[in-house]
Amino acid sequence: MPQGAARQRSKHSASDGSGKATSSAKATRQVEPSASKLRHACFSLGFLITLLGCVAWMAFRSPDRSSDSTGMAQESLVEEATSKRAKVDTHVWASSAPLEARLEANRTCAIASDPGTGDCALPRLSGRCARFVKDNAVPEEKALILRQMVQWLIDEAWGAGSGPPSVVDLHAGSISYKENFVDLYAFMDFKKIEFTEEQVQTYNEVRRIVRELVSDFFGVPEEALQHDLTFFSHINGSKVAKTLHDEYWHTHIDTEQYGTFAYTSLLYLGTANEDFQGGAFVFEDKPSHNAVEPRFNRLVSFTSDAENTHYADKVTSGVRIALTAAFTCNIDKANSIAPFPRRTEVTENAEVERS
Repeated sequence: MPQGAARQRSKHSASDGSGKATSSAKATRQVEPSASKLRHACFSLGFLITLLGCVAWMAFRSPDRSSDSTGMAQESLVEEATSKRAKVDTHVWASSAPLEARLEANRTCAIASDPGTGDCALPRLSGRCARFVKDNAVPEEKALILRQMVQWLIDEAWGAGSGPPSVVDLHAGSISYKENFVDLYAFMDFKKIEFTEEQVQTYNEVRRIVRELVSDFFGVPEEALQHDLTFFSHINGSKVAKTLHDEYWHTHIDTEQYGTFAYTSLLYLGTANEDFQGGAFVFEDKPSHNAVEPRFNRLVSFTSDAENTHYADKVTSGVRIALTAAFTCNIDKANSIAPFPRRTEVTENAEVERS
């Protein structure tokens, strides 16, 4: 019972000295407590509405600190990692200036849980792990076509990912959009855009050339090198990381991150200190790290296990675009990679409707 109604009932009982109420007193006892309840309920409801209004106003007026806090925490992690790395000497193995000849360095192979078999695994099985850097890796006009194609897709996707890195995988048919991946071919159908024949031919030819180069680098027969993941990365230095997947700067080992990589290659489609600032590729060696500064049409290739642990410096401004092309000794994995171009049901149905 509301306290106000209890007080009203006590008051009226006290005013009737005989303990017997008159008819008007009975009416008073019946009506006034009800009126009191109504007043109390109205007051409580009004207070609740006012309180909710204040909370809503404060939420509207107050800036959302959650994204700021997340950004601050991520910046703190970057600063911590940068601080630790600053204590280690970093040697610039390949600057962004043109190389006179390809660079190569032998590495002591890490013990692999699954080194593979056959010709594909020969370098690791014989202790010939290594890393290479080669400029002018593919015909320049083809590298330019790829760069323009990636930027075109990112622009069509309204900037793609919400964080710095966006990924385009033509085989999986996926592209970053906000904080997720979306179906690339459904998206292209929605936008009514298509790859040109030149783009398709260029992509497949560049992928073939990279395979030839990796075969030459490591002395592995080309037919023994099976395609693993191939994808484009587009890192925009003006964006802030929104999710853990946006934090591309962490140290990692490709065999741990991707599982089936045997050889990793990166073809850079932009030049450090021209197209972007930062973004160096750093091998985390001891006692000093060894950095490769990206250069347009520069290929970096290495065996994918712990002998080539690495990270990427943060891109502080501009846009860094690269093609990652990996190779595996795992036939099942290679067979799971879809060809490009490929046709989805969405695309086929759309073409039927247009015909």
